[in-house]
Amino acid sequence: MKHAAWPVLAIWLAGCALPQPVRTELAQSGVSAPARWSTAGTAPEPVAGGWLRDLDDPVLGDLVREAVGGNLDLRVAAARVRQAQARTRIAGAAGLPRLDVGGGGTRRSTGSASGQRVTGNNFDLTAGAAWEVDVWNRLADRTRAAFLDEAASAADLQAARLSLAANVARAWFDAVEAGLQVELARETVDNFRDNLAVVMENFRAGLASALDVRLERANLASAQSQLAAREVDRDASVRRVEVLLGRYPGDALAVADTLPPLTGAVPAGLPAELLARRPDVRAAAVRLAATDARLDAALKNRLPGLTLTGNGGVSSDALRRLLDFDAVLLAIAAELTAPLLRGGELQAERDLARAQTDEALAQYAQAVLTAFREVESALRAETLLAQQEAALQIAARESRAAEELALERYRAGLVDIVTWLEARRRAFDARSALLSVNNQRLQNRIALHLGLGGDFAAPAIDAAMTAQPAAPGGAPR
Repeated sequence: MKHAAWPVLAIWLAGCALPQPVRTELAQSGVSAPARWSTAGTAPEPVAGGWLRDLDDPVLGDLVREAVGGNLDLRVAAARVRQAQARTRIAGAAGLPRLDVGGGGTRRSTGSASGQRVTGNNFDLTAGAAWEVDVWNRLADRTRAAFLDEAASAADLQAARLSLAANVARAWFDAVEAGLQVELARETVDNFRDNLAVVMENFRAGLASALDVRLERANLASAQSQLAAREVDRDASVRRVEVLLGRYPGDALAVADTLPPLTGAVPAGLPAELLARRPDVRAAAVRLAATDARLDAALKNRLPGLTLTGNGGVSSDALRRLLDFDAVLLAIAAELTAPLLRGGELQAERDLARAQTDEALAQYAQAVLTAFREVESALRAETLLAQQEAALQIAARESRAAEELALERYRAGLVDIVTWLEARRRAFDARSALLSVNNQRLQNRIALHLGLGGDFAAPAIDAAMTAQPAAPGGAPR
């Protein structure tokens, strides 16, 4: 009979044969950081803090501060951090001793031989203690995974702050451009209305045809339609900023009337700095480490567990005897248990943990590749947009001069109205396109700093970026 225990022991030892957990690194995913950016002509200066100052907008810092304090999405991210902190405490509590206390009382009435009823009271007080000794650091692995999840949530909050500030800047400049486009469209409508009066005057004098009048009326109506469309864009842009700020979208925000010029060289940094600077990349890396810790714990689930337990209690027919320690019963035991047959549950847990690690590795690699793409694209666009802006400045200047010259020649009868209309269309399109590319350069600079993981360390908004979002009642948490 004693040999019958060997198969069971062999199975138990097989479960204790703990393989080393799979350690994952970025290199295993086939992604590596280049030594330098591929875009030529990039300035070698490191990324500077407080890059909002590069945008040179006097209102933007105040808007970012307001958004950090009132944005609802940021409150969601902050709440998730607090949830992760609570989960870490829950996971850590599993490795601490547990003590449970219970009590009860009964009242019993029985009949005696003499026909009288006897009533008695009985009170119970019990206490139980248990402590799982973390022999294999399995509980420590779970606690470490929870702590890493908490760190990832904190990185998510930082990423949310960074993204919120960038989105506020983007929406603000979109609103400014939309307002400038409205002003340009309104100026065009006024110009077309004045020009229609000129055409009507020439028509009455026999110098213009009915076709000229109808063409000018059609152009005025088109300009009025364009003005209405620009008003819609401006309205939507302003309300978008207000929602980001946590305000009611009432179109009550006063918008600047100019777009700030871009100054200073592009702070490009080094590609490898992305892995340390960008909070979303850090969050992906920490989550990868958390899945590795869970894999460690899953691989140790086949190992035996040691639990120390203790129980004590008293039972008395009177409350006063609860303090009579001669009546206290104590029991202390140590329990060693090892899983034997679980229907494939343990292997499934290991497979699940490995698959989660593979998923986290792929997500980390994707986050790094996305970061590199965003920076490379923004660096390239920085140069191309500057060239486009320079060309449009020339186009706008020459088109404006051509429009004035065409008007003079039309009044003199030297060109037909089609030539004049075409010159006006070119002038309007060039000015509108110049406004758009001005905004695009600002948007691209924001995208570049966001891709580089640039912080918001400027003194004017430093405290705002580190403060917790306000609670729904308005008080900071």
